Amino acid sequence: MGKSRISKQPSHYPPLAFHLIRLGQILSSIVVASVLFFFIHHLEIEHYNIPWTFLLLLFVSLLTKLTIVTTSIFYHFRTLPPKLNLFSNLGLLVLWMLGFALLAWNLSGTLSHRCTTANWSNEAGIMVCRLYKALTAFAITGLTTTLCAVLLDLRTYRLTTHRGKYNPMMDIKHPFPISSPSNPHDPYQPPRDIPEFSHEITKPYKVQQTIEVQQFGYSAPSEQTTYDGAGSVHLHGAYGNGGAF
Repeated sequence: MGKSRISKQPSHYPPLAFHLIRLGQILSSIVVASVLFFFIHHLEIEHYNIPWTFLLLLFVSLLTKLTIVTTSIFYHFRTLPPKLNLFSNLGLLVLWMLGFALLAWNLSGTLSHRCTTANWSNEAGIMVCRLYKALTAFAITGLTTTLCAVLLDLRTYRLTTHRGKYNPMMDIKHPFPISSPSNPHDPYQPPRDIPEFSHEITKPYKVQQTIEVQQFGYSAPSEQTTYDGAGSVHLHGAYGNGGAF
């Protein structure tokens, strides 16, 4: 017996924008995490305390990579819900904003200087200066791409909910529009504006067209011609009660 395959629903995301934004997220996360691992390693060797800014940025960069991998599995093998991706990117956006704000506040004096021997004394100091600026640049990239991901998720989510709106269909039992009654709380009040159909069978039967009966040169008008329902036509007039045909 063959294995049953689960059909994959088409994604609502635009492919080009979706993959470009996620590529920017993953690259910025890799660079930020790599620089922070380098700093943390040397700080531990020198027995310095690790700043909370480094720990926060390292956490958000690793969490971003984990989120990208997890959502990519959903995207390629099942279906990535825009609402789920929106919530995950919103959480990442808050962490990126907080980490970048702390980094910019701590490195405000360092980022305003050029990486030269006059400011950093030797080549090792120049390398540290460049790493600080690279960390700041890719932290901004991670923040920007995550913001773009949130906007894309929000647009896609609104698009999917708009397509899924319910439009009431015509009731086959009541194909004509029926307005609400004057008192909507009265269940026994018949609705108004119901189209009425006139049927001739609801009215007493009468001959619609003039029937001329010619007998002995006499033409009976339609007013003097009746139908008794038994297949006979009676004439009324100058000849008395008339005769049946």
